[in-house]
Amino acid sequence: MRSRASDAADLPGLARADITNARLLRKRTNPVLRFIRESPVGAVSALFLVTAVAVALVGPFAGVGDPTDISPRARFEGPSWDSLMGTDELGRDEFARLVYALRISFGLAIASALLAATLGTILGLVSGFAGGVPDEIIGRLMDVLFAFPTLLLAIIIAAVLGPGITGVIITIVVVTVPIFSRVVRGPTLSVREMEYTIAARVIGASSRRIIFRHVLPNVSTPLLVQLAFTLSGALIAEGALSFLGLGVQPPTPSLGSLLSDGQTYMELAPWMMFFPGLTLAASILAVNLLGDELQRFADPRLVRT
Repeated sequence: MRSRASDAADLPGLARADITNARLLRKRTNPVLRFIRESPVGAVSALFLVTAVAVALVGPFAGVGDPTDISPRARFEGPSWDSLMGTDELGRDEFARLVYALRISFGLAIASALLAATLGTILGLVSGFAGGVPDEIIGRLMDVLFAFPTLLLAIIIAAVLGPGITGVIITIVVVTVPIFSRVVRGPTLSVREMEYTIAARVIGASSRRIIFRHVLPNVSTPLLVQLAFTLSGALIAEGALSFLGLGVQPPTPSLGSLLSDGQTYMELAPWMMFFPGLTLAASILAVNLLGDELQRFADPRLVRT
C-alpha cells in the first residue's frame, strides 16, 4: 500500500494533469475551430467577409485616395498601376470609390440587420412567451408588415423622407423585422413548455430571468443564421435601391450607386460596372454560403455531403 504522504505528493501532478486535460477538451470543443475544420466553405466565406470589412474600415486611412477628387484629364482611363480599377467620367479613381462604397454598403447593411434583429427578437420573445392577446396583436402587426413589397415601401418612404440612407435603413428594417419575429417566436413557444422552464417558474424565477437564462440561449442559433441571411438581403436591397436612385445619393459612393453610374458608360468604360458588380455579387454569395454553413453546422439533423 502507498503511504498517505506519497499520495499527497502526487496531488499537484494530478491537478496539473486534470488542468491540462480540461484545456485540451476545451480546445477540442471550441465551436470556432470546429466550424473551420468541418466547414471549409464557411471558413473561406467568413474570411472573405472579414477581409472586405477590414478593407472598408482601414482603406480610407491607408492612402487609397479621395473618392471625390476630380481629374478631367484622367477621364475614362482603364485599369493600370496608377489606377488599379480605372477612372470614371469625372476622372475619379474607381478603386478609392469602391473602398469607400464598401464602408457605406456594409455599414448600412450591418446596421439595418442588427436593428431589425433586435426589434424582431424583442417582439418574438414577447409574443411567444406571453401568448394570448399580446401574441395576437404582434402576430397581426407582423402580417401587415409582411404585406409590404420592398420596392413599393421604399418609394413611399422616399416620397415622405426623400431619398437617402435613412430611407434605406427604414425599408430594410420594416421588411425584415417580421422574419426575425417569426424565427424567435417558434422556439420561444417550445422552450416555454419545457420542464426546466416550468420548474424555474414554480420556484419563483421572474419572467425576465427565465427569458435571459433559458429562452434566449435556445433561440440564439436560429437567430444567428437568420442574421446572416438578412445581411445578404440588406446588401441586395441597398444595391437595388441605390441603383434606382432611392438610396445613397451622389457624390457619396455605395455599391449600388457605383453600378448606377457605370451603366451609362458600360460600353465606353466597362470597368466602372464590372468591379462594383463583382464585389457586390461576391459579397452576397459569401454571406449566403456562410449562412448555409452556419445552419448546417448548428443543426445536427442536416446531413453533411
